[in-house]
Amino acid sequence: MKYLLSLVLFCNFIVANEMNRIDMVFDNEPRHYLVFKPDNDSKPKNLVIGIHGYTGSATGFEKETTGGFNESAKKYNFIAVYPQGLYFYEDQYFGRFMRKNYVSSWNDLTASKTKTPTGETCAVDAVPYPKYSNCKGTDAGRCAWSSCGNDIGFLKKIIDDVKNNYDVENIYVLGVSNGGKIAHALACEFPKLLTGVMNVIGSPALGLACKPKGPINYVVYGGLKDDTVPPIDIVSWDKYFYTPIDTIVTNWKSLFNCKEMNTFLYDEYDSIKETVYSSCSDGVKITSILNMDRGHTYPGVNDDNSGYCKTNIQDEILINDCRSNINIWGNDFLLERLLNWNSLEIIINKGIIDTRQLNFRGKFYAFITT
Repeated sequence: MKYLLSLVLFCNFIVANEMNRIDMVFDNEPRHYLVFKPDNDSKPKNLVIGIHGYTGSATGFEKETTGGFNESAKKYNFIAVYPQGLYFYEDQYFGRFMRKNYVSSWNDLTASKTKTPTGETCAVDAVPYPKYSNCKGTDAGRCAWSSCGNDIGFLKKIIDDVKNNYDVENIYVLGVSNGGKIAHALACEFPKLLTGVMNVIGSPALGLACKPKGPINYVVYGGLKDDTVPPIDIVSWDKYFYTPIDTIVTNWKSLFNCKEMNTFLYDEYDSIKETVYSSCSDGVKITSILNMDRGHTYPGVNDDNSGYCKTNIQDEILINDCRSNINIWGNDFLLERLLNWNSLEIIINKGIIDTRQLNFRGKFYAFITT
């Protein structure tokens, strides 16, 4: 049987204000995801799926990468779901000693490829990465560094499970790095299912960036100093090739015939340039955010390597325990844009900016309309 939940009654096992684990078998692989439901007076109508990056974990995303995403779920009253990517351990030898190196990833259909219509996804002298056994017999090739499994199907199964057990009206996806890449792929594949998608520091491989099959709101965020998945330059430090975010935005705004562009500049915490494309077909809004001060990291946290950890609910994973991480402004900044499309549209249509209308109180100093 392709899909088999090991928990019989989903709802009966979910404890509010606690991290809950759901185990399943998908495509003959043991898989799991975590669910956090806030104990608020009103029932959450929104679902946000937070997807970790390469070598990260579900709990690492919540605890360290975002600096406490569950607190944001309470504040904005949404159900948070954290899927776990397929992982394995690569043996690494240090002299006579051997260490198991944890590797996890998502198959966004670009990181698992080498060949593109115009070339390859990495240079001939690119840094090699551990290979997944499920890539054997595929066309993955030498540049592939992610799983070759059906992760898009796995995430669709999670969405179906949660929808069947909760009365949610809107489904959002927020992915970071490799998680951002598969968030992008989900936006292309399931525009009718999703309300909005945010891709944080996760540009797809050059030459393989997909376009959505239908209208969907989309936000792409990049750090100008990022040399791991560069938002402007094509070549990363390890000599892999990525699609510039301007190319993604140009393709999507053309697809939806966006007629208006507004640019916002902020400098309260970091120097940020936000460009919003509106008056698009089917009410779509496309947003590009470029952080001038950050590299390959989630906004509002200071550790570029945060998220490579786990907590007790994922105790079988052999990596370090997570430490506490505090995010002062990053979650508010991103979630305001992911969840509150209408409030931003009101501000744009008025031709003014009033940060009192936003939960994020970043200092605004310019509003440019073209």
